[in-house]
Amino acid sequence: MSITSRRFLLSAILLLLLAPSHVLAQISRETNFRKLSGNPSGVGNGMGESHWDESTTDSTRTVGIPHGIYAWTVDERFGQVSPTPYDTLPHRFQNDNFTEGATGHYLTLGNLGSARSAIIRRDSYMDSFTPSFVFAAPYDFFLRRPSQLLFTNTKAPFTNITYHECGNKQNGEDRIRALFSTNVNKDFGVGFRLDYLYGRGYYQSQQTAHFGGTLFTAYRGERYAIHAAYMANHLKAAENGGLESDDYLMRPETFPQKYGAADMPTRLSKTWNKLNVNTLFLTHRYNIGFYKGGKNKGNGRSVGKGLLASLVSNDSVQTAQTPTDSTASRVDEATDADTLRGDFVPVAGIIHTFRFDHNNRRFLSNLRENAQSATYFRDFYLPGDSASDFTQHYHLQNLLALEVSEGFARWAASGLRLYVRHDYHHYSLPDEERRSVGYNENQFTLGASLFRHRGKAFQYDAFGEIRNTGSAWGEFNAAIDATLCLPFAADSLRLNINGQVRNELPSFYLRHYHGRNAWWDNDLSKTFTARAGIAMQWKRSRLAFDVETIRTHAYLAEVQTPYVTSSGIPLALYGVQVQTSDSPIQVAHAMLGQDFVWGIFHWENELHYQYTSDKQAMPLPTCFAYSNMYILFRIARVLRTEIGADAHFYTKYRVPTYSPIVGQYAVQDTQAAVDKGGYPVVNAYINFHLKRTRFYLMASHVNYRSGNGDPFSLPHYPLNQMVIRFGLSWNFDN
Repeated sequence: MSITSRRFLLSAILLLLLAPSHVLAQISRETNFRKLSGNPSGVGNGMGESHWDESTTDSTRTVGIPHGIYAWTVDERFGQVSPTPYDTLPHRFQNDNFTEGATGHYLTLGNLGSARSAIIRRDSYMDSFTPSFVFAAPYDFFLRRPSQLLFTNTKAPFTNITYHECGNKQNGEDRIRALFSTNVNKDFGVGFRLDYLYGRGYYQSQQTAHFGGTLFTAYRGERYAIHAAYMANHLKAAENGGLESDDYLMRPETFPQKYGAADMPTRLSKTWNKLNVNTLFLTHRYNIGFYKGGKNKGNGRSVGKGLLASLVSNDSVQTAQTPTDSTASRVDEATDADTLRGDFVPVAGIIHTFRFDHNNRRFLSNLRENAQSATYFRDFYLPGDSASDFTQHYHLQNLLALEVSEGFARWAASGLRLYVRHDYHHYSLPDEERRSVGYNENQFTLGASLFRHRGKAFQYDAFGEIRNTGSAWGEFNAAIDATLCLPFAADSLRLNINGQVRNELPSFYLRHYHGRNAWWDNDLSKTFTARAGIAMQWKRSRLAFDVETIRTHAYLAEVQTPYVTSSGIPLALYGVQVQTSDSPIQVAHAMLGQDFVWGIFHWENELHYQYTSDKQAMPLPTCFAYSNMYILFRIARVLRTEIGADAHFYTKYRVPTYSPIVGQYAVQDTQAAVDKGGYPVVNAYINFHLKRTRFYLMASHVNYRSGNGDPFSLPHYPLNQMVIRFGLSWNFDN
């Protein structure tokens, strides 16, 4: 796209921002309260489905859901189902493809699909033990866990194509995603997802190329249900080590010539991180129960009274379980057989979950072809003039659970699960002669879960588990999440209380890593974490507060050796190592969200405050703010239109840095640390929705100006300059 074309498009956006409009309709957005409350897990009933009465949430309603499609996610432990609206909401679609997140919660290397790190501590919370293959964590923008995969049930074959693009063939970004799903019958569905991302990069040697494919299937019968998926991902990211000097952007007048983004010298070239992340996931369950509420030849008698039914008196059985939304969407009329049989009431269930992960990472850098790398790396542990570090990880998991369902009788107000899990991990690392050496770990886990998922006003989920690593018991994880939903002032007030206590060994790769430029074998103590939080939501107001204590925190730390080049440019040699905190770390976080609506004018706000007692081991910005102002109206009564601008900002702090050696974020060396932040990023956009189509036009980072401010997310890694972006999403449901 030429400069003239970009200026024309920007002028068109600004003209539309000033154009007079009339309001014809107003659509309110639905807030994800589970994310607000810090609860990453789903909830479900006896068949694994939640029963929140959404009719009590007067201030929100779902919009844009394709006709005849029902979607849900499943819990990675027990396969319990959480109904989830399919993501077709037009609101904030223009931010859907930002690696830094829709509201700017992540630090990035600047390019689309690059490694990222959370700015808000809450975004790093996990309900389970730490993932084993830590190299995948910085790419969670592209990768998906099994619990994030949407399973679908459709009346007719459904297809979605989503495309985002900006720039040109030399420096642009492209991402295309495709979904296809269909049903074989009312209970059995299959589908696949494809995701291709290619970021050429506006600066030297920062290309990204990711490809992901997912096959999924689900069968949900009355007694038996199964969910299965295979996810295969290949990720490739070039490493440039950052700019040689931040002054190319902050003080360009100090150089004899003017540099464009593609001309600014970087520290590395011909250096790559490559990942393969593959997961086979299967969870299935068999329910034991009885039928209730049917009629036998019109005489009004209940049928299906077997042994289990006889153990529960008629007056103790609650009202028959209502069909789920998915059943309602698939069956228009009950058959005569269903009328005779009645509704199935699950009493107990047997659950089995299987998972197999096959992951690997390769770090490539050649000294002969890349003289820059000899002046970048600080440490060399392996012979040879090139790096081809390779590590591989296999993970095999089996979980078996016995469940007593909630709600099959009046005295069964809660459900109970007892489970046992076995995890086998195999890791491979090179030795001093570059031969592959294997490490094996076996983990046995015993756990229990108490839950109430069918309450209209009150739900909770509590679980505890203890893990044996092969030598001694000592790792444990316990958590509780409770939500109360009450009518209040003509709307609904939701109150969530959550907490967690966890004690575990740090990741294998913090204990062992072998490569040409980094090497360690550490005997680390267990990390103890205790967290408690509360969140509230009422109408357009949101409030959250949580505190956390971390003891013996293990983390990656950068090591620098400064030097000056022959041309007088101060640079450094970089290394990375593992450190642990000497004293417990205290972290506190508060969030206030408030949205305003005056006719066609909308203003959304989010403000975070954070405190950390150890700014070296766990650096966090004191404040983070996001604001979005837009007008919402319809053109010709059919074209839903948003015109506005949003911005995010965080206060200056000692941001983490990025280590290409391990493909991870690390804290800065204290002797050469610099603060980043205090710089807003502003985007202007126009967003449309017409029937089955969403599309937008955006000018991102419109406030960029060379030599003005500090447009860096990390030390030496600049943000992209102003870019014109376009996106389109199209649904086909017939």
